[in-house]
Amino acid sequence: MDMNQLIKDLREKTGAGIMDCKKALTESKGVFDDALTALRKKGLADAAKKSTRATKEGLVAFCVVGNAGAIIELNCETDFVARTSEFQQLASQLSQKAASGELKTLEQAKPIVDAAVGKLGENMGMRRMDRFELKGPGLVAGYVHLGGKKGALIEVSSSGTEAAKSEVLAGLAKELLLQIVGFSPRYLTREEVPASEIEKEKEIYTALLRKEGKPEASIPNIVEGKINKLFYQSFCLLEQLSVRDNKTPVTHLIKEAGNKLGGPVAVTRFARYQLGE
Repeated sequence: MDMNQLIKDLREKTGAGIMDCKKALTESKGVFDDALTALRKKGLADAAKKSTRATKEGLVAFCVVGNAGAIIELNCETDFVARTSEFQQLASQLSQKAASGELKTLEQAKPIVDAAVGKLGENMGMRRMDRFELKGPGLVAGYVHLGGKKGALIEVSSSGTEAAKSEVLAGLAKELLLQIVGFSPRYLTREEVPASEIEKEKEIYTALLRKEGKPEASIPNIVEGKINKLFYQSFCLLEQLSVRDNKTPVTHLIKEAGNKLGGPVAVTRFARYQLGE
């Protein structure tokens, strides 16, 4: 990728100025992630900001079949094609095949997609997919937002089959799907976060605090506080506050559902897609 494209991508991802992006890329010898970290250390990039300009058009779609469900991202060149009934039917077909287990890899989707390319007149491709299948009582549920621009799939376990069929569990799954799409968690728990990612965050917070002139002795404690409040609460689903009121912990909603059902309820996994991310 040429330098101009790297500068454009870095600017879209961080909101930093052109010259700042160019300098960061020059100093990092064109390594994008290193340039991004350098900008964050200087306070020139928002830690949580991602580009809102999708590099591809298309749809996020999901399907639930029995005790399994799948979510896919199908891309095309223009929003015009993404809004056609043919493209939407293709996305629906692929998500159904993925959920049923008929489609196991992206390579298996290629012949199906290629057959539609000639008819719709654009290059297309299935970019990614996730499939969840229950191994015990519970449910798999999905949700798409903004006409297929965002979506999520969730797996929730319950203590028995009756609880799995209840409106309480379905309501919890729906609320958590809205949470995932709205607040964009990347992990379920803090234990899932790679140690290397936490160390990088600590380096960034430390550099920013030194720039602010904070006493060196106080920096470690401040950094730990920021990791707990800013990072874990932003990016771990079970650390977040509810999208409902931004006050109630998500863990409280899960515990409340378990109390109503008379047995434990747990979120076992989720997937969140945003078109072009």
